[in-house]
Amino acid sequence: MNKFIGTLCLVLQVGIAFSGPVGRPDFVSDDMIALAASVVNACQTQTGVATADIEAVRSGQWPDSTPLKCYMYCLWEQFGLVDDKRELSLNGMLTFFQRIPAYRAEVQTAIRECKEIANGDNCQYAYTFNLCYAKLSPRTYYLF
Repeated sequence: MNKFIGTLCLVLQVGIAFSGPVGRPDFVSDDMIALAASVVNACQTQTGVATADIEAVRSGQWPDSTPLKCYMYCLWEQFGLVDDKRELSLNGMLTFFQRIPAYRAEVQTAIRECKEIANGDNCQYAYTFNLCYAKLSPRTYYLF
């Protein structure tokens, strides 16, 4: 279940941001948010990210904040979405979206393109990937 929620968190932390504060995608249930809450809280504590920075991303602003960048990476790590190279492992994310055909092609394109341009240390890598994904797939993005 953690892998599923982790995959979902990754997908969601990466599109709504550029379409403005429209809320979360319809496939994100209250139960999913409740299941992710302990990881979200742990990552907030670990990184010291300001709640205002998370909310800013949700409303389409992207603060250049190291704690925010590291929060994004922490979510990936806590949900087991980081491979041996300490990079994002995308298999789970792609598997999840196989179940939602309406988003499949859009998500696959965004993943491929964003993984190629993401760079920097772990935190910067997560931030760059999220920012890219948010631009390319706003219907599927939500930062927990």
